[in-house]
Amino acid sequence: MRYKEDIELVKKRMDAFWCQEKIDRACIAVVAPKVKGINISPFRNDLDFTNNLDGLKRYWTDPEIIREVNLNKIKNTYFGGEAMPSIFQNYGTSGHCNYYGAIPQYQQDTIWFEPVLNSLDSNKIVFQDEILERHLKIAEYLNAEAGDEYLVGMPDSCGTLDAICHLYGSENVLFAFMEEPELLKDAIHLINRGWKYSNEKFYEASKKNCSGSVHSWMHLWAPGRVAQMQCDLSVMISASMYEEFVLPELEEQIEWIDYPVYHFDGIEQIKHLDYILGLKKLKAVQWTHVAGQPSAAHYLPVLKKIQEGGKSLIVMTVKEDIPILLANLSPEKLYIHCEAEDEYEAREIVKYVEKNS
Repeated sequence: MRYKEDIELVKKRMDAFWCQEKIDRACIAVVAPKVKGINISPFRNDLDFTNNLDGLKRYWTDPEIIREVNLNKIKNTYFGGEAMPSIFQNYGTSGHCNYYGAIPQYQQDTIWFEPVLNSLDSNKIVFQDEILERHLKIAEYLNAEAGDEYLVGMPDSCGTLDAICHLYGSENVLFAFMEEPELLKDAIHLINRGWKYSNEKFYEASKKNCSGSVHSWMHLWAPGRVAQMQCDLSVMISASMYEEFVLPELEEQIEWIDYPVYHFDGIEQIKHLDYILGLKKLKAVQWTHVAGQPSAAHYLPVLKKIQEGGKSLIVMTVKEDIPILLANLSPEKLYIHCEAEDEYEAREIVKYVEKNS
């Protein structure tokens, strides 16, 4: 592969990681700009669309522009360890809400959604194939043009309760937990069906190019369906509500995913951890270093609990945490993500992991 010559070795390490084994070291993904200071983040846009709403929309929806922007970042990125060149299909977080009519609000660096539902009545929750078809055409174009330059990741269709927040409004959803719980449960089940249907379409579009599937921003490859589950809304609900409403959503989704990962977004979710660890098919928990919160190394008891609970760990953190994580966690069940300032530093980080795991 042009921008990742050792991609086959990366796949072997990932195969071992999913089996809680290691070939030669703990997994590590470290990215760095080839020219110091250049933006290589898939979440940051350098283009200025001030007073150019049409240009902004095309940035998010034109397959040729999506390919050009992402390929330029790939060419300027050093992919260390298991980091891999892939294009992230970004139709918005919990983007399967698109297929039920949520109105995307395109921003410079992200996509928000304008709620469209005034009720959780199942008769009003209608899947819209034409929107999915537009996104699938993007996926098909990206895969057809990939060659040996990049892989194409799955879209960020994750978290059905989060998707319902996009469709109905977060405040309305929080009231629904108490005032219309059965309607909310029915809506979760209904939209989960659209989640599965649309994700299967994206998997079919990319599986030949990827020899399986890829989660881009986690730098995950798997020989089958890999996807994240999440409920970012859960920071605002109790553990008993999580058990009643979120667990059924996850149990439905995990039956479709071959390599399921739970996106653990913030320490407020620790109160739900026992339920998450109780998901028998769950392969890994992905720990995110949330802005304003201490880094992962400050939560070693929680990280150890995850590994001792039979799950692997994908830890996104600062490079300074790496010695602490390697000294205290099982390397067979550990995948570290970090960023470096330049290629030299990235190589040194990988060497340190080789020596110390």
